[in-house]
Amino acid sequence: MSRLIRTAVAAAASQASRLQIVRGLADAGVSLDCMCEDGSSVLRALNDFRPDLLAVDMFLPGMDGQSLAKHALCSLSLPVRPAVLILRDEHYPIPDGNLLESCGAVLLGQASSPEAFVSTVNQLRRNEIRFTDQEAQRTEMLLDALGVPAHPGRECLKRAVLLCAADQRLRHRMGMQLYPRIGEAFGMNTRQVERAMRHVIGLAWQSDKFDNQYRIFADTVDAGRGQPTCSEMISRLADILRLEG
Repeated sequence: MSRLIRTAVAAAASQASRLQIVRGLADAGVSLDCMCEDGSSVLRALNDFRPDLLAVDMFLPGMDGQSLAKHALCSLSLPVRPAVLILRDEHYPIPDGNLLESCGAVLLGQASSPEAFVSTVNQLRRNEIRFTDQEAQRTEMLLDALGVPAHPGRECLKRAVLLCAADQRLRHRMGMQLYPRIGEAFGMNTRQVERAMRHVIGLAWQSDKFDNQYRIFADTVDAGRGQPTCSEMISRLADILRLEG
């Protein structure tokens, strides 16, 4: 499933780079929420606008584009983990270029054509949200603590938790956006995804992990029902990841 990239926050120090970004976003069908000229303004705009895309110049006053990109890609402090496009001067090396690319950032030369800009945005649309090893391992630990067994439903839960931690909007669009995205990754339809997750949650609540289950969920689950729904499980674990991140 294509990643939704409809809105953007951008930052560039020079007028030429700002014009390049504005034109490129317009050609790619992306609405520009805010154009910034320094790193501090970008941080505020990311929290205020929750954009799908961060398009940022490599060199900025206050906080450089590389640091901003790492913050956006490797931190759960933002409400939404955006896709990241970095405009760079190809004459200057990027110390952590491999890290940025492994986290999903795409680098584009400052002298690139408008067509290349649009192509890069479309590439980002095709890319999945990336997660750090630490986030993936912590999710596995939480599922183990709850007694969730090895099963396709566990893999669906894990991906759902990570996606909702990275994009808080998805917890309000589970049936329409989250489950279809998970289903595409695992070759399942939306009903199969929900059924598989519900099945492993039921198995977990028959295990001997009730102390951990109570510690994690306490009284947030309906006592008459006994076990959390898929959406309650996903939202609660995503909240834990975000609080710890």
